[in-house]
Amino acid sequence: MVNSKQFNGHLSEPTVTFKYKSEVISAVVVIAAIAIIFSSLYFYTDNWPPAVIVESSSMQHGNNFVFGVINTGDIVAVKKINSFTDVATYLVARERGSPSTYGEYGNVVVYDNYQLGELVIHRAIFYVEGWSGSTPILYGNTNPSWLSIQGSNVYITDVGYSHKSLVVQLQQYIGQTGFVTMGDHNFATSHYDYGNYTIASDQNYNIDNSLVNATQVMGFAVGYLPVVGVLKVWTTQDKKYIPELSNVIMIIIIILVILLAIVPYPSVRTKKETELKRR
Repeated sequence: MVNSKQFNGHLSEPTVTFKYKSEVISAVVVIAAIAIIFSSLYFYTDNWPPAVIVESSSMQHGNNFVFGVINTGDIVAVKKINSFTDVATYLVARERGSPSTYGEYGNVVVYDNYQLGELVIHRAIFYVEGWSGSTPILYGNTNPSWLSIQGSNVYITDVGYSHKSLVVQLQQYIGQTGFVTMGDHNFATSHYDYGNYTIASDQNYNIDNSLVNATQVMGFAVGYLPVVGVLKVWTTQDKKYIPELSNVIMIIIIILVILLAIVPYPSVRTKKETELKRR
């Protein structure tokens, strides 16, 4: 818009005003904030992208939304590892008494699953660092009362939020080294039993066909943003796995964003003009 002001019978130089100046400034601020957030995440995690969207229910603790655990539609930051020792497995963490992450002992890792051809986010249960004949040697194992090894099978009692007992059968992996991984929810809902023990690790559950090498691991989860990734799951994955509360929260977020975008709010100039009119 071009305005001209008249002084003493003469027109002053035209001045150009930008109608959408405040909107542009707001957009620049938002873009800058997003850039700062992602840059900070990158420097902290040493990963790009620094976060992933969880698109399955394998890490949930039940079918409902549980705050503090990984639910379908959450966004999880992933910190890069340089060695398998950077990951605190369930075995190591349970023996030490920490860390406990997302409702259970040990770190949750994001790894490149060669069998499925996609990234998988599951808990690292233990790391096989070698073999004594057909008996696996587990990193950090101090022979606690809740763990036993018989031949190539590893037995762990009272695991997860379901407090069931786990058996990991390693017969077909003799000679391999790497992580055994498992989804918290997969274990709790598994119906594959071996006596009084449950079969649920990725390596026995038809999710993976090898132990997970450290080079496959993108990193371990170090933080998360609940619900926000639900929007992507709505368009790309099976929506039936999304907790009902997550859907409700996402709808509320969308409504609030739309309202903020369309509902006008008075600018500083408008407020001043209104005050002058009242006087």
